[in-house]
Amino acid sequence: MRACASHGIQYRTQFLDRLRVYDITPETIPLFVRCGDPLALLWTQALVDASRPYAYYIDDNFWRIEGHTPLAAYYRHPLVRATLKFAVSHAQSVVTNSPELAQFLSRFNDRVAVLPTFFDFSLIGDVRPFATDEVRIGFAGSPSRIDDLELVARLVDPILERFPKAAFEFAGVLPRGVEIRERVRFFPHTNDYKSYIKFQAERNWAIGLAPLLDHEANRGKTDNKYREYGACRIAGIYSDIPPYSSVVKHSVTGILVENNSASWLEALVDLLSRQDLRLAIADAAFKHVKARYDVTHVSYDWAEFFKRLASDRAQNAKPLNQSSLDAKRFWRRLERIRLLIAVTYEEGGVSLVVRRSLRKLMNIRRSVI
Repeated sequence: MRACASHGIQYRTQFLDRLRVYDITPETIPLFVRCGDPLALLWTQALVDASRPYAYYIDDNFWRIEGHTPLAAYYRHPLVRATLKFAVSHAQSVVTNSPELAQFLSRFNDRVAVLPTFFDFSLIGDVRPFATDEVRIGFAGSPSRIDDLELVARLVDPILERFPKAAFEFAGVLPRGVEIRERVRFFPHTNDYKSYIKFQAERNWAIGLAPLLDHEANRGKTDNKYREYGACRIAGIYSDIPPYSSVVKHSVTGILVENNSASWLEALVDLLSRQDLRLAIADAAFKHVKARYDVTHVSYDWAEFFKRLASDRAQNAKPLNQSSLDAKRFWRRLERIRLLIAVTYEEGGVSLVVRRSLRKLMNIRRSVI
């Protein structure tokens, strides 16, 4: 959105629980980003009742998330599902980056726009990778990616035994059964994207891992690992499914592999054995990502989309009622608390609910004091 400013688009970010009627002027088109929170249902219903347009951005298939992670439990909750269905169904336009996900979303709304993905090179413009003699193999992601890492977990020991200079680094999630030791490192997860991408650039990874189990939720993801690895000059190994099979040129800008241990092992051995191939892939991927995904170029397409959205606004918009919203907000906040308790209970039982509740109360007390 910052990059769209040069094309005449103005924006302001607001957290959902701080949103107020005065934030939404007649010239404003709200853009809800990945919102499944009950408060999103409150606001989208109010906007529909007032004939006010809004857009909804989504880059994951939240209906098809598999596994037993807290994230999966959250998006399986009936209240979150109801919020997603209403918000997506009534949006003036649903924005996504994946043709696969767009096809799924069309069952709720036929006004789906597929906009190009991007990378902001300014985030790593001043980064200097750490000097190292190791050949580092890296992966960074959220704890929800633990099932995908099953594809590479059993390869850690054979690779370390065969290649004395190889080292594995995992950030945010450690594969099941993999222990931290001299050449296996773990770094905590961060929610700050700028820090996250700087970390990847600084660690000087020679090889980046991008495993994806083949199911509908993963096929609807964006090609973010390819953009990040390419921008950081990292030779990536990718599961040969969308979103990577449509953008990675095999053995040129990355390595595409079948989802079995033998294929992943062969790809790792090949890249570890051939520095020339690693460097050639890293260089080609960087050039491709720079040419195709640089946000300074892609922002034009996004800006044009928002201009079209503004020109299609209905002329019969009504004012939003703050008092009515305030009355309903109380109940939505209660629903949000119930939702968080339910998800926390599923994650860790009563003890986890009590610990997190106490921590929340202590934080509130500190902020008051």
